[in-house]
Amino acid sequence: MTSFTQQNSTLIISPATVNGQQYIAVSPIKTTQEQDLIRQLPERYWNPKHKCWYFPKTKAYWTHFKQLFVQYTLQINQGKPIQIDHPKYIKSSSGYKEYSKQEKPELDEEQQIALVSLEAQLRIRRYSSETIKTYCSSFKAFLNYYKGTPTDQLNEGDIKVYLLHLINQNNISISLQNTIINSIKFYYEKVLLRERFFIKDLRPKRSSTLPDILSESEVERLLNSTSNVKHKAILSLIYAAGLRLSEVVNLRKADLLMDQRKIHVKAGKGKKDRMTLLSEKIILRIMEYNDIYKPKYWVFEGQDGGKYSPRSVQLIFRKAVDLSKVNPYATVHTLRHSFATHLLERGTDLRVIQHLLGHGSVKTTEIYTHITDVSKAKIISPIDHLNI
Repeated sequence: MTSFTQQNSTLIISPATVNGQQYIAVSPIKTTQEQDLIRQLPERYWNPKHKCWYFPKTKAYWTHFKQLFVQYTLQINQGKPIQIDHPKYIKSSSGYKEYSKQEKPELDEEQQIALVSLEAQLRIRRYSSETIKTYCSSFKAFLNYYKGTPTDQLNEGDIKVYLLHLINQNNISISLQNTIINSIKFYYEKVLLRERFFIKDLRPKRSSTLPDILSESEVERLLNSTSNVKHKAILSLIYAAGLRLSEVVNLRKADLLMDQRKIHVKAGKGKKDRMTLLSEKIILRIMEYNDIYKPKYWVFEGQDGGKYSPRSVQLIFRKAVDLSKVNPYATVHTLRHSFATHLLERGTDLRVIQHLLGHGSVKTTEIYTHITDVSKAKIISPIDHLNI
């Protein structure tokens, strides 16, 4: 067994075979810090049977791994490879996906280096974990489409061909098209340092659709549809403060300024802090929740004491929608839209709402004026004046 001697804990590095393909297995990964480090590899998987993480055996991934764990002692086990069978669904950096026994590492070594470089630059610039996951997934699919072509030789025409393929074959949404463009643009401008990567004409026409909202009575029905104290507290807080999904799960207990009746939202969208409302009713609801669940650090914690997951909040909301029979197309974000619309309908100044929502420009907030103008009861349709 060979060792790379460093200054910290010891990790065991073993050869692994996954459905005939060579991988590298690493164990034990125990601490939160170690888990955060291993998750920085774009393609890494957890195997509960062998209690190890593993990733493709390539020069790019091995180099990246050693850079991440530079403070650790790496003991190389040169024995017989661990035989790992993938389950039907595996968790990778891009979420759960179905695994085919014939599946091989999708990218060549040059492309793997490109993907690793993209993720490293995103982390250096402190992008959110969700943005990193989305950008890496989108960029990996782009690289895979042009397998065998050097990444630095691809141009705007190649990007256009790829986007047309996705539009024609998969009918991708406008938002996904923009995400794909953003990930590619980030790589060429921030990793390859091309001063300007012109792909402006590939942007889809901006949608002018209005956001879905719930009426006050519908919000009331939705919030009253659950008797679970934690679930009701989560949904009530989102609506009462106009929070995004990512913001509510990232709230710390220290962010609730009870005496000031304010919530300090830290590093919201665009890494911007803001203050928003903490109502009397929410304070009482949070106190009731605290008495029962006794969270230690985060406002809402899971069973293991960690942050409550966004997916769990979405499932809570979906169940509440089904029980309350409100708009089935509503999402968690609909509560935020409803918060803004109801404030505007009650006469709150648009710029105040802008700051509560954390919008960089009042033009973003103006979308709610279109909703409230149409919904005002005093506006009467011309047909109501006709004798028909």
